[in-house]
Amino acid sequence: MMDELSKPQPSRIGTGLLWSGLMCMSALVLIRAMIEHDAFPNWSSDSFAFSPPVIGLTPKWALALSLGVSVSGIISMLGMILRRDRIGLLPSVCLAIGIGTISLHAFSNFETVLEGSNLGAIFVVLFVASQAHVLPESQRIIAAVVLSFAILLVGMGLYEVFVTHPMTVQSYEQHREVFLGARGWRPGSFETLAYERRLYQPEPIAWFGLTNVFASIAGMSAAGLLTLAWITWIKESDRKRAIVYLVFGSIACVGLILTRAKGGIGAFVLGSILINLVRTRFVRFADGRVIIAACSLVVLGVILRGVIGERLSELSLLFRSQYMIGSMRMFFEHPILGVGPGAFQDNYALLKPSLSPEDVASAHSLPFDLIAILGIGGIALAILFFSIIARIKPVAEIQVSSAHSINHRLSVQLALLIIAIAAVVSIRFGSPVMDISLLSVQTFASVGWGLGAICILNSKISSQSLRWAMMCSAAVLAIHSMIEVSAVWMVSGMLVALVVGSAATQSAPCRSRISNTIALAAMIGIGFVFAIQLAQMGRWQMELDLAAEPAREIAQIRSKIDELEFSTDSFEHKEQISRDLEYLTGQRAGNSIDQMISILNNAELGARNQASIHLMNAVELRPMHLPTRVAASEQLLWQASVLGSMNQSEQAQVLWDRAVTVLENGVWDSSGSSGLVWLGSVLHGRATQFPQDPDRVSWLMEANRCLIEGLARSPHNPQLALRLMDLSQELGDESASIEWANRAIELHELTRLDPLRGLNETDLIRVKEVIEGR
Repeated sequence: MMDELSKPQPSRIGTGLLWSGLMCMSALVLIRAMIEHDAFPNWSSDSFAFSPPVIGLTPKWALALSLGVSVSGIISMLGMILRRDRIGLLPSVCLAIGIGTISLHAFSNFETVLEGSNLGAIFVVLFVASQAHVLPESQRIIAAVVLSFAILLVGMGLYEVFVTHPMTVQSYEQHREVFLGARGWRPGSFETLAYERRLYQPEPIAWFGLTNVFASIAGMSAAGLLTLAWITWIKESDRKRAIVYLVFGSIACVGLILTRAKGGIGAFVLGSILINLVRTRFVRFADGRVIIAACSLVVLGVILRGVIGERLSELSLLFRSQYMIGSMRMFFEHPILGVGPGAFQDNYALLKPSLSPEDVASAHSLPFDLIAILGIGGIALAILFFSIIARIKPVAEIQVSSAHSINHRLSVQLALLIIAIAAVVSIRFGSPVMDISLLSVQTFASVGWGLGAICILNSKISSQSLRWAMMCSAAVLAIHSMIEVSAVWMVSGMLVALVVGSAATQSAPCRSRISNTIALAAMIGIGFVFAIQLAQMGRWQMELDLAAEPAREIAQIRSKIDELEFSTDSFEHKEQISRDLEYLTGQRAGNSIDQMISILNNAELGARNQASIHLMNAVELRPMHLPTRVAASEQLLWQASVLGSMNQSEQAQVLWDRAVTVLENGVWDSSGSSGLVWLGSVLHGRATQFPQDPDRVSWLMEANRCLIEGLARSPHNPQLALRLMDLSQELGDESASIEWANRAIELHELTRLDPLRGLNETDLIRVKEVIEGR
């Protein structure tokens, strides 16, 4: 007792700051995992035709949340400095290099800010959570909250599969034309077929948007809870507790099975068996190096699958080997800073293997993602990730002071507070589309989540047993992160980092305090970057909101007119439409449908003009954001179309030219092809709309140049070669038309791994007719 009292005790203020930082960070991470991401609020489709409410975290709020995570990290680091806890020099330097690279990209290109803030926040969470072991009670709270999280996910997943999915399919089939038109998709196009292929699969995704990410989190919880059940049954002989953990673990398994994700199930099986085998048979090897070895074998397996090629029918791992090849090509072309956050997809379209049919936004493997996006900074963050995994050692004795520990009751209260905050904020952001049944499901599932956390905290299970469970969960996530996007995904990445980081049980050896200063300076630096970019992101989003206000009113009235034929009381329905139109325009429509539509069309013309003004303001605030430019050009083109139908061709031509100018000013500096293709389409439309224009041929030639440049940046796209064939025919260049027809056939044959991405039968017939000269 005297020895313990004679030891220097950690600072009480420092301990309080560390507690505050860890608990705030945990709440923010779970909020992030429980809210969808809306990258382009209001304008992901035509808001005048289809205007659903904004739900999920918009870019402004996502950036604000990343800033909150950074602030929590700074608070935690200040606490550790006051406590004189020392962090290893290697992890601190790796963190500084990695998030320093992210900051450089953010300062040079605003389009990297959103994805970069996500990556930066992920590694701040990973770094800070890896020090939670100095406060074992905080580590226990985090473990209880994250292991029981699957109870909530499974409740949401079951509702999606058996309730939401049938309703979504029915709604899509009833309003298919409106839905496709609002997005600019044609029936039978690749975008439509790809969407329908995914739509008709009943899969749980919760807020993640991807089934495989759902599988990662469900597998993580299942592995940890079943490990707890086994240890409690065999080692601690507490059969009642073991059955409770078994029930919760089985619930998590149900969610995993619902996904039918082979990679997620494989990671769960491999991680669970590996860690529990080490725990029972080879305890001397019981540390994170076992997880690193398993991750290495998985990556090696993917590489070998790529070497085998098409000789096997399995395609998932073959595609991932192609992603790895593309990411390595990016690294060799941009070894210092990488291609930048958010630029993977455009660069992959250019550098991918010729047989790869997909244009993905991620390498689906954490280390390959990092090195492609951040170059040397990505290598540093990969080293940080694996160095923290190497510090997982459940059998290690953790020497901490009990002077400032908290009691059991407060631990339970903190865990429930974190869960309550996350649940309430999630419901608040999702409320615009929640009905009473979904609200009830999420509420009851959140209660189940809280009960699961209480059961873990109330148990007498040893800290070492809980650390084994966390190691097993971390193993599942780390293994799956070698073949999936979970660790870098906007919604799930921070949660993966929290689990992996809090599983660490040792600090890296360090004799100098400079490492703490390096880590703190890095977090302050990237927090500063987030803060100064937040204002501009907020102004951009405000312009989008202002542009959407008139659109939303128009869309709501148009929807009421479309519903009129199904109304049981058409007179009252017409009266309501008439009142809405009068409120919107000041004109009384009466009961004439034709008059209502005429007034609405005139109102829409003015509203489109107002929307285009605000969207152009948004372009000024975020000039390299292609979707904003496209949305602004679409409003101008709609107005031009209406004016053309009213024989006001001069005003229509002015609007066409403005739309071209909006696009020309932004797409040539972009690394991708989509902007150039859209510009080419607009230029072609300009020439088609005014066939008597003396500059018609020059418009077509410019469109041809855009599509050729677009194909150069996406050289594996048969659809672009087909469009160039048609455009060459329109220009009267038969030799070029035949050349592009041959190119289209060549590229089509390379899409055999996913025929949906190739040419359809009608297009193939046309291409062959051109080649044969018919």
